[in-house]
Amino acid sequence: MLEQFFEYFHFAYRQRAAFTAAVDTLKEIMSAKIPFTKIGAAFLAVVELFSAAFWDTPRTPRGPELDLTGYELVFEDEFNGDAVDTDVWNVSSSASSKGWDHPDQLRVKDGNLIITTEYREDGPNGPGWYQGDLSLKDLYCKGYFEIRCKVFNNTSRKDFWSAFWITVAGEYDAEVSKGGVGGCEIDVYESFANTVQNMDHPVGITPAIWCNGVDDDDDIDGINFGQWYSNDPVNEFNTYGVLWTDDYYIWYINGVECFRVNYGSGPSQVPEEVRISMCSPSCAEENMTRTRDQSGDYTIDYVRIYQLAG
Repeated sequence: MLEQFFEYFHFAYRQRAAFTAAVDTLKEIMSAKIPFTKIGAAFLAVVELFSAAFWDTPRTPRGPELDLTGYELVFEDEFNGDAVDTDVWNVSSSASSKGWDHPDQLRVKDGNLIITTEYREDGPNGPGWYQGDLSLKDLYCKGYFEIRCKVFNNTSRKDFWSAFWITVAGEYDAEVSKGGVGGCEIDVYESFANTVQNMDHPVGITPAIWCNGVDDDDDIDGINFGQWYSNDPVNEFNTYGVLWTDDYYIWYINGVECFRVNYGSGPSQVPEEVRISMCSPSCAEENMTRTRDQSGDYTIDYVRIYQLAG
């Protein structure tokens, strides 16, 4: 019956998850499992969850707090120098769909990595849009991956956006991915303007997972998990992380769990690369919402990776 309901309303995975969470919370309220002092907050959560289900609005993280007992820090970059540490980072210098990734767009200042997107008439590769992209040289399999950052002020789906993600190095397809266990793209976060609520700026972030690489015809493709609120993500630092285990991917914002999922054939079992990127829209420049006189920054305070000790 519930499946027919979802099909009737054409609910995406994220909407189904929100609806199910709303129903579960209502059941807890009705069975008196929620303390009286927290009933008001629980009802507000139910309203938000039903809104996310029917209108695809953002959700607030309400899960357990992050617990890294048994994990140890295996990588950290707080960007305290005066340039990107190219002993640990690969810095992209290549053409993208909307211009060029170029080292000139990266600078380290006051303990932050700053990636700037801008149109340059006098750019090193000629006139065009310039942005930045870098990836760790070492590959990682499982663990907790976290970034503390201020996101790029994306204005629509036809604008550049900032991202922190983990992916198989090089191109891969469904045969390689095997539904995710042979490798997949794990988007710790991407930032987009909240067009659902007619806002021309991000109010949170969007996590996602993609299992088919360059093969768009495979049955197991990928899903985004909707938008999740963070604290004024453009102007304030927030932490975004994913715990990649044998059984689940678990997403966190500021140390609070958003959701967990075992998608496709299960979590990836292969080492993957960790990337920080400014990403380009696929639309033609005349359809972009960003004009040539508008630049913008993506500011990163740190990147940390934890893995099980021993």
